[in-house]
Amino acid sequence: RYFYEEKKRRKDMKRILAILLCLALALSMFTACGSKEEAKSDGPVTIRLATFQVGVNSAAPWFTGIVDEFNKQYDGKIKLDIEEIPGDQAYVDKMKTYISMNDLPDLFFTGGYNIMDDALAAKGLVDLTPYFEADPEFAGRFFEDDIAYNSRDGKIYAMPVERQPVTYFYNKALFAKAGIAAPAKTWDEFMAQLDQLKKAGITPVSMDTLDSAWLSSLWLNSMVGTLSTESNAWMNQSMPKDYNSTDFIKAADMVQKMLLNYTTKDALGGKYENGANNFLNGNTAIIANGPWMISDFQAKGDEFFKNVGTALYPNDGIFSGSMPGWMVGSKDKAHADAAVEFLKFISSEDNQAKMSEIYSGIPANKNVQIPQTVLDENPLLGEIIKLQGEAKIVYGNYQSLWYSNVVTELDRQYPLLAAGDLTPEQFAKALTDAAAKN
Repeated sequence: RYFYEEKKRRKDMKRILAILLCLALALSMFTACGSKEEAKSDGPVTIRLATFQVGVNSAAPWFTGIVDEFNKQYDGKIKLDIEEIPGDQAYVDKMKTYISMNDLPDLFFTGGYNIMDDALAAKGLVDLTPYFEADPEFAGRFFEDDIAYNSRDGKIYAMPVERQPVTYFYNKALFAKAGIAAPAKTWDEFMAQLDQLKKAGITPVSMDTLDSAWLSSLWLNSMVGTLSTESNAWMNQSMPKDYNSTDFIKAADMVQKMLLNYTTKDALGGKYENGANNFLNGNTAIIANGPWMISDFQAKGDEFFKNVGTALYPNDGIFSGSMPGWMVGSKDKAHADAAVEFLKFISSEDNQAKMSEIYSGIPANKNVQIPQTVLDENPLLGEIIKLQGEAKIVYGNYQSLWYSNVVTELDRQYPLLAAGDLTPEQFAKALTDAAAKN
């Protein structure tokens, strides 16, 4: 009996010791977790920021400087965790993936693409209206049309960071060689000038058919925006459903003629880079693009830079300077508050003023005056700003106004249009069919 009781006593002691050990472990884990939470709350708020303004992107030097300065000024309070995604299309595709996964970054830049409506549909965006209402100085930095462009149903969902009035550029020497004295005033005159350049042995215009065919679509966009009052209203509306209008088909017909007769062979199946390099290397006389390309002209040297002119599109048209800006996808108020601190930082007068000098960006902050010294060194930028005031017709950008699946559909339809395997009417119907899926 003694041995039985002793055995039972030892067994009970082991059980008690095991229970005490578990309690000790649980207490230590609770204390450790509490310490981590406390450290987390006392440390900086880490903001996940996704950007394509990296690498060879013309805005990369400016944006990198902004990020470095922000991290210094907010050291210990807010830290930017940068996700670099080179390439516009790769960036848009990644954002769409994040939207589908409900995993948007705290901060992301639309880059002129319509990411806003997809993100809103997925309920992934922070309403920035309360931040604007709470800070009159912040709200007073922006033009009303820019804020309207970044709003839906009376609520602000993005902060504009720059204005991008898009004109087109031309090679003065190649124009002179073809006997062209000045850019065309009408679309009929423009098409005649393309023919004149071709007869002089000059490839007239840089174009493309992939990545939504940015260069080709700028021409299509401008034609639709300037052919009539009705088509201009259509080109300024958000999410159009019907592309079967007479003016849209007429514009598609002109673009098809340009692709078939007046551009380089690598336009078929080519991307923006192909067209840009052709103009920079003097292989084409004309390219449609925005002011950000000026830095590429400057990089080619003074002789090339001085030889580039810019013009309004025929019928005195220009793309609206308004564009979608930075959006906040934070899941909690602490991160949203920290993200807005960055928006206030990047839109300040000092930081906005730097963009015109570094990469020919036009500030969205209306209080910023671009220094005359910058305009003297960069007359093309000054000319674009001047043309913006002279334009008689203004229209929006297809990438930020059309359904995202319609923009994607362009990649399938443009190569067929460029090869002559698709009529302008069929092109319009394909886009209409894509829009109907929304």
